[in-house]
Formats: sequence, C-alpha cells, structure tokens
Amino acid sequence: MPPDLVLAVQRFANDRALTGSRFGLSIWIDGLGEVGALEPDVPLLPASNQKLLTAMGVLSVLGPSARLTTAVRTTPDGGLAIVGGGDPSLTARGPNSLDALAAQVRAAGVTSVSGPLVIDESRHDGLRRAGQWQDWQVPAYAGPLSALMVDDNRDRRDAEFLADPALANGQAFRFALAAHGVGVNGPTVHGVAAPNGAVIASLTSAPVLALLTDALQRSDNMAAEELLKEVGHATGAPGSTAGGLAATRAALAPLCVPLAGTDDDGSGLSPADGRSPREWRELLQAARAQPWGPLLRDALPLAGRSGTLSSRFRRTAAEGNVRAKTGTIIGGIGLSGYGTTAGGRGFVFSVLVNGPRAPAAERPLDALIASVAAYPG
Repeated sequence: MPPDLVLAVQRFANDRALTGSRFGLSIWIDGLGEVGALEPDVPLLPASNQKLLTAMGVLSVLGPSARLTTAVRTTPDGGLAIVGGGDPSLTARGPNSLDALAAQVRAAGVTSVSGPLVIDESRHDGLRRAGQWQDWQVPAYAGPLSALMVDDNRDRRDAEFLADPALANGQAFRFALAAHGVGVNGPTVHGVAAPNGAVIASLTSAPVLALLTDALQRSDNMAAEELLKEVGHATGAPGSTAGGLAATRAALAPLCVPLAGTDDDGSGLSPADGRSPREWRELLQAARAQPWGPLLRDALPLAGRSGTLSSRFRRTAAEGNVRAKTGTIIGGIGLSGYGTTAGGRGFVFSVLVNGPRAPAAERPLDALIASVAAYPG
C-alpha cells in the first residue's frame, strides 16, 4: 500500500474529532486495489448514503427516461378524479402544478362539476411513513407520504395533514379549480378513478433521471421515498417502501455484490438502515459497469461545485473531481462516491461515521478524500 495513503488513513483514524465515534472506511484505487480499510465490514448507519441504493433501483428498474403522470379524469357520477402519479415534483403553483391542472380543466370547457372531487392515491400504499421512522422525524425531516404529493408534502405541520395529506392536497386542487372558474358541488373524498373515465387534464414530469438528479443533489428525502415506491409499483403491485426495496435488491443481483446490509427506507432516515463501507464501495464499483453507471455518477454532487458538496473540498485536488453522496443525520455522517487521482487512476470510496459527535468528523473525512485525490501514483 502506498505509504502516503497509509499515512492519510492513519491521520484520519487518529483525529481527535473521531474520539468516541464508530467509523469505517473502504477506499479502492484502480490498479492498486483496496488501499484503505478500517472496520470495512461493520454495518453502520448510512444516513443519506442510503439514497445511493434508491438511485440504483430507480435507474435499473424504472430507467432514466421514465416519466410520471398526474391526471384528472371524469367519474360516472358526474365528478372529477385527480389521480396521483407518484410525481415528487408536483407543486401547488407553477408549470407542473395543481394550478396548471386546474387551468387545463377549465380549458377543456368544464365550468361546473355536479359530483364529488375524488382523490385517487391508489398507485401507492397508504402508509404515511417509511419503515421505522421516528415520531420526531415527521415533519422535521420528511412529510407524510402519498402518491399525490404536492410541494414535498412539507407545507403543513398540523396533525390532520400529517394523517391524510392526499385529502388536503385534494382540497387545494378544489381551490385551484375555483380560482379558474370551475365549481365542484360534491364533497372531496377518497376513491379510485374509473379506468374508462375521460382524461381531461394531465401533467407529465421531467424524465426520472432529472428527478433523481435533483433528489441526489439536494438530498431530498421525500423525492427519494416517492421514487422508491415507484420502483415497487413497477412490479405490478401498489407502490410501497418494502416493495421498492425488494425490487431494487432483485434488480441489483447481476452486480454480484452480496447485499448483507439492512434496508428500511429510501432516504436514510430510518435507524434500521445499516450497511458496511466495503459493501457501499463494492456496489458503487460494480455500478460503473452497468449501462446506467455513468448516469449515476454524473447525478451525484460535484465537490466544490454543486449540491450538498458545493461548499466542501474547495482548493483541494478533490474540487471539480470527486462526485459523492453526502449523508448527515442525528447520529451519523457519511460520504461515498467516485474520484480520479492526480495520477489518473479512478477511485471508489465509502466512509461512514456514527455517534453523537459524528458531524465533527466532516473535516478530517474531507481531508482524507482530498489526499486520495491528490495521490500522484
């Protein structure tokens, strides 16, 4: 192992910022092998590094060009149904919004609706949380889940909304319709749209790759969870967290990386998520050979330039070079991704730190990865 890299790993391990924390790392440099390994096989909380697994599932199961559609259909009893399509980018106002949908309804010649406004969120299961999310995490770090999600379901924090965001979003659509001169006489209710109902308005999302890139750049918990449920929906069942994780594991079997870690959600909020640094590194390494591998790499934040890495690694060999997923939760931080050494060799890495003082390890972690990027061999 190159002496300067050995020294860099030792310097990281002995940094006082890591005192009292559990940590592990695995660093691979092409042509040299695993040049750094500290407790590499110990499962640790991945924090938002969990979104890497979600991204792999999304790209391998849904494909980068898939799009998600929110539609408004007529109902047999003279009502309208808004059908949630699992689009995490739907907003209240703007080009991809409830307001835009309402404008389409009015443009279709509808001014009065005698029946109810039906909210159809049957594309996904009805669970509002993923896995073992804790009470204090909602709505602080994530909103309630629904196939009809608007503005990340983060605009309201009251108990009524947290229990049933779809109904609240339906009411918001009713108000949008009224603003465009469309009156609805019936109540707002849950239901399933008739499959033969005429589609009088629809909005189609940007390609899934764009949605995923945005989720990875901003580390958007809600988008990650919504997209994971879409992976589950692609198997033919209502979208669910468990179904999405099962479909992801099945899709990643060709990578030939034994998935010994535990997965409980798509965002990394769950305390039941756990995977070793070596397994993360092996997954990322195997992903390079997949058709979607370059797409995953390019979707990650770029050191010193974009997303959650925009202010990190400035004026180091990693700036404009390393692409990685950050992770920060109460009790853990992580960084896993790709880079190129100064000598032109590709490298793949994962570093996880767990414990109450884990955030303090960010500085030595960044120094370690910058040292690998600067390696001239």
